Amino acid sequence: MTSKKIAVIGGGFTGLVSAYRLAEAGHKVTLYEFHNDLGGLVRGFELKNGQNIERAYHFIYKTDNYIIDLTKELGLDDKLHFHQSSIAAFYGGKIYNLVTPLDLLRFSPIPFIDRIRTGFVGLYLQNVKNWEKLTEVTAYDWLTKWNGPRATKVIWEPLLKGKFHKYYDQVTMAWLWTRIKVRQDSKDKGEQTEKLGYFDGGFEVIVAELEKRLKKRGAVIKLNTGVNKLDYKSGKPVITDSNGKHTKFDGVISTVPSPVFGQMVEGNSQAKTSYINKLKSIDYLAAVTMIISTKQKISDYYWHQIHDEDSPFLVMLSLTALTQNTDPYDGNNIYYVGDYIPHDDELFKMSEEQIIKRWYTGIDKLFPDFDPAQVDEVKVFKFGNAQHIVNVGYEAKRPSYKTPLPFTYLANFSQIYPQDRGTNYAVRDGQDVADMLLKELDKQHIA
Repeated sequence: MTSKKIAVIGGGFTGLVSAYRLAEAGHKVTLYEFHNDLGGLVRGFELKNGQNIERAYHFIYKTDNYIIDLTKELGLDDKLHFHQSSIAAFYGGKIYNLVTPLDLLRFSPIPFIDRIRTGFVGLYLQNVKNWEKLTEVTAYDWLTKWNGPRATKVIWEPLLKGKFHKYYDQVTMAWLWTRIKVRQDSKDKGEQTEKLGYFDGGFEVIVAELEKRLKKRGAVIKLNTGVNKLDYKSGKPVITDSNGKHTKFDGVISTVPSPVFGQMVEGNSQAKTSYINKLKSIDYLAAVTMIISTKQKISDYYWHQIHDEDSPFLVMLSLTALTQNTDPYDGNNIYYVGDYIPHDDELFKMSEEQIIKRWYTGIDKLFPDFDPAQVDEVKVFKFGNAQHIVNVGYEAKRPSYKTPLPFTYLANFSQIYPQDRGTNYAVRDGQDVADMLLKELDKQHIA
């Protein structure tokens, strides 16, 4: 097949992998990225000592075969290490271990019979094969029925509200099942907790290697360049970028959120109103994260889930507690604090200083010994489209990878279903849509 001009919109993992596969196949690839760096939700930043870490917390499971295989292909498997996870739960201002089944039996905020019931519910969900039936009921209703109102109120409702805010009682049980299932499958035989993977140098090592290989194959990477409009001329895609430049391509892969893609193609005669409305029907939440680099060891646990509804954030985790290694950070401990919120929430509009003040108060409630004076560095980041709402009937909303538009494909995390979005499936979908486009172009060439 003659070399084709192909545009990839978005420089997250899906876009990077798509572009890499297309460039590998000998095509002329142009990658458009709105921000000044690549990585999407895995974008990193440099600490004062030059070490790169993610703006939002990330890890991989032992079952994440797509990203693990890519890591091996890129020659980076020596940088990937799996570590034993650890979980703590906060309720009523008190911390509880939640690592083993015995810990669950000791979780006194719910009656003993509900602890037993919670254990059996978890065991049942780990062994569910026919997950399709779980798409027909909300997680909140299913848990209330089978886990009981008290356990749902104490254990599940705060987590669902933290993750999905006002949509907490609309999310399908199939989504929660995948979260429980993947954690169980990531445990080694005989182990009580899952093992989670992290890279020496962070996820930036994959981003940097893909960028290097793309440039080696002649790909053009346009940073600080968004796409304002996607039109069609003589059956071929034409991109109007944020600099006002018009460029004609033989094919396009877009990896931006579905509503954003809808805005790009709106008004195009090829894009029916019904398709645009479908793209815009998917709701997204924003996210805010705060990263602290401190001399103080605040906790021995990796994951801290908050069950108190008055907490100003959803989760707090310690990267260095997971890796058991503070050396890359000059001996400092690295903590992430995060929350999901609607775009009109006051938190999303707050300044960095206001968020730090609010969340420092929240940390102090959990850990009264927390000392802000020992913090060497603190950063706050905001993400506009961080989590889509997987409600009952979501499969009807989910857009196809092949769009109704000529030689144009869409791949973003809202299409990952029933699994939750993550780097593993971003890699899978990046490869899949690249293959789909290549096959369509090949058919055209043969014809």
